[in-house]
Amino acid sequence: MAVFPQMGTGASVQYPARRRRNTRTITNQAPDGTLIKLADAQAAVTEWQLQYEGLTAEEAATMRGFFAEMEGRLGSFTYLDPLWNLLAWSEQLDRSVWQRDPLLSVTAGVDDPLGTARAWRLHNTGQAAQRITQTLEAPAAFSYCLSLYARSAAAATVSLVRDGAGTGRETGPDWRRLVLPGSSESQAETVTFGIEVAAGGTVEVFGLQVEAQIGASGYKATGSQGGVYQGARFADDVLTVTCTDVGRYGCGLRIMHGNHS
Repeated sequence: MAVFPQMGTGASVQYPARRRRNTRTITNQAPDGTLIKLADAQAAVTEWQLQYEGLTAEEAATMRGFFAEMEGRLGSFTYLDPLWNLLAWSEQLDRSVWQRDPLLSVTAGVDDPLGTARAWRLHNTGQAAQRITQTLEAPAAFSYCLSLYARSAAAATVSLVRDGAGTGRETGPDWRRLVLPGSSESQAETVTFGIEVAAGGTVEVFGLQVEAQIGASGYKATGSQGGVYQGARFADDVLTVTCTDVGRYGCGLRIMHGNHS
């Protein structure tokens, strides 16, 4: 699986970075003047404009090598959007994209830390820990940060899960953002994230997010499309890498996903 590389620091982007999404609406006008408008999902294009500075010689070589491997615009690859939440349906834990153990119940419509009612209550009715997870088609070896808001009626421990391993975080009656950053030596081409609730436990959660970086940014709610884009391509056939200082390099590039015609 070809995947756009991370930098040596574990970051996927440098700021400022831009993302633009172009969409098209098909309009039909009936004889009586009525307009019928439909979104043309097949024509949508997402474009990222990235600028890198201060790259090491190794990072610059990695960027050049990957661009050459893709042969500019010809090859396609997986792109992990550095400006978005990689999880799909981040506020719909009853969707099929979430794998839920059989004795873990999920209830929607719970008050959340933003003053709305988009949080979920997870209740473990079993005698052993139960999990809800989502698997991403992304390299397990990358640096990621899992984050979410959680609270419980009394002090308790909830485990943040990455690829089977759970790491405990303390919760209480007030909303608290829990964060699990890290990387792995696994060479698997998928990575799984989620939450584990202890036997008989109940926890309320909101704002589940995974980012391809070492820290958590502001929460972004997602629908059917998370930040994992299969079939992305470079928008240009030339990559110019410039030496800006001793052992330091810079470059700019554009990445596109969607109908490139």
